[in-house]
Amino acid sequence: MKRQYIIAGLLLCSSPTLHAYTTFASAGAKVGGHSYPDPSPYTVLPFADGQTDSHTNAVSHAYGSVYDQGFDANTESGYSYRRQAIASADASPGILKAYASAGYFLDGPHPNNLGVVGVANAEFTDTFSIFSSKLFVDINIEYHLSGSLQGLAKVKGGLKISSYDDTFNINASEALASPLQFNCSSNINSCTGKATVSVPANWDISISGFLEVLAAANTDESHKYGDALANYGNTARIFISPVDTRQRIVSSSGFDYSPVPLPASVWLFGSGILGLLFRPRKPLWR
Repeated sequence: MKRQYIIAGLLLCSSPTLHAYTTFASAGAKVGGHSYPDPSPYTVLPFADGQTDSHTNAVSHAYGSVYDQGFDANTESGYSYRRQAIASADASPGILKAYASAGYFLDGPHPNNLGVVGVANAEFTDTFSIFSSKLFVDINIEYHLSGSLQGLAKVKGGLKISSYDDTFNINASEALASPLQFNCSSNINSCTGKATVSVPANWDISISGFLEVLAAANTDESHKYGDALANYGNTARIFISPVDTRQRIVSSSGFDYSPVPLPASVWLFGSGILGLLFRPRKPLWR
């Protein structure tokens, strides 16, 4: 009888449903910061306004904004300058959203030439298992990035899958002067954002993903850097599916990583649409 309880306990301990998933989100906006036109790195601290949020077995959300202006009755607009930055991030298993925008308008003399920066970051971790009679199984993995860039903006993100046997990485980046490109670990032959890899069956495998965006605006004589937008409010998606469709992937979070369009659900939480509310259809300043 004791032996049966021991075996049952071991099976429960190895069950993926008992593992936790985690999420993290940060967003911030700031006047001033790094030199332009290369506002790097993504982490520009301290923010004038920002939030960080992290949870276990729950989604995370963060938001930040800053607005600064000066009045001048001698200018046509009535302002000497206006500048604003907005950032938001949402994180859940397999779905990451990040948005950042920045705008700068100069119509008169201004005591300094500090720009504005918006930065957002979303991350998650989870585990999954594939039950099979085989020791190893092949799975398809994908980091799917959809969004848009304008002005001094950039994005980067990636996924990581690890087991006792190996680790696989797919990373993505894009900027104004650099089109979307992928960079993968050496054990992935063709780096296109998608890959087929071999992982151990009947074993807990960790998965993590992240998405970071940055938008910055400054002013010069040509007003070249007056507006910026990094709108990835929809979305970075992480997909996992077995090559053998008879097999099934079970995640600790209960999230379905299969590459099938999902209906509106708890994972497509409404706060993720927040960034879209701020999406400008015209330049931020005129």
